[in-house]
Amino acid sequence: MKPVHLVALQTELRLEHYRDAGAFRARVLDLCSRAVEGLPEGEARVLAFPEALALPLVFWLETPEEVVQAPTALAAGLRLLRLRWREALGSGPPSPSVLFHLRALEVWPLWEKTFAEAAQQSGAYVVAGSLFSPRVDWEPAQGYHRQGRGVYNLSLVFNPQGRVLSRVPKVNLTKDERQSFLQGGGWGAQVVQTGLGRVANLICLDAFHEHLVEQCDAAGAWLVVQPSANAARWEGPWSADPDQVEGQVWLQEGLARKLEGRENLRYGLNPMLNGDLYNLHFEGRSGVYGPGQILALADAPVGDAVVRARVEAP
Repeated sequence: MKPVHLVALQTELRLEHYRDAGAFRARVLDLCSRAVEGLPEGEARVLAFPEALALPLVFWLETPEEVVQAPTALAAGLRLLRLRWREALGSGPPSPSVLFHLRALEVWPLWEKTFAEAAQQSGAYVVAGSLFSPRVDWEPAQGYHRQGRGVYNLSLVFNPQGRVLSRVPKVNLTKDERQSFLQGGGWGAQVVQTGLGRVANLICLDAFHEHLVEQCDAAGAWLVVQPSANAARWEGPWSADPDQVEGQVWLQEGLARKLEGRENLRYGLNPMLNGDLYNLHFEGRSGVYGPGQILALADAPVGDAVVRARVEAP
C-alpha cells in the first residue's frame, strides 16, 4: 500500500481564460499549483479536470467578437463557419461536426502541450478534462494531423513526465452531444496501467452505466475518474423525474454507490465543470469517493474548488 493524493479540480468557465494561448496555459498551471500546494514531496498525486474543460477554446480562442457574443453555441459555431467558409468547405460535408474539424489543429496542440507541462510541473498523473474533436495525432513528416471523419468527446490521461498514456472517447452521449454530430467511441483505453496501478477514465454519463464500471473493475482498476459537465441546476429538478433533486440523485446514484461491492475498484474522483458556455449552464459539487461514502466534497455547486483526499493505493 502507498499513499496517493486524489484531487478533483472543480473549474468555473471564464471567458478571459480562453481568449489566447497564454491565458489558457496560465489558468491550467495555476489550478495545478493550487491542487498540489502543501502536499508532501514524494507522495503520489492524481489530478482530474472536468469534462469539456477545453471545449470553450473551439469558440473563444482568438475568434472575432461576433463569435464570442453569439446568443447560443450553435449560433457561435455558424458565425465562425461563415467567416471561414473557404476552409470549412475543405473540412467535410456541411454539419456541426465541421466546426470541430476546422478548429482541431488550432486547439488540440494547445490543450495537449499545456497539460503535458502541467503534469510535469505538478509531478502528477493528470486527467485533462475533455475536448470535442476528431482524432488528432502527431508524427515527424506530418506534424499534428487529423485522423478520420468522426468527432468525439475525448479525454487525455498524462503521466508525471508529461506523456499521454491514454486517449479516451466518451461512449454514451447526451442529446446535446448527438445533436452536435459527435460519435460514441468504441476505441481507446479506458483503463490504463500506471506506476500507481490501473486507473480508469469514464467520462460523465459513462460512469453511470453499469457495464462500463464492471469492465473497469474486471480489468483491475482501483481508481475510476469521472470528468463531468452537468448542464443542470444542482438544486433543481432532476431531468428524468422532476419530483427529485438533481444534486441529490447525483450523489445517491454516483460513484459512491457504483464502487460498492467491487472486486478491485476502491476510489472515485469526480471533477465537475461550472459556469456558462453561451446558452449552457453547468453546476456540480466535485468529490472524492469510496464505496458507499463521500471522502471529500466541494462546499458549493458553483465556482472553483480544490477537493482532495489522501488514500492508500494497492
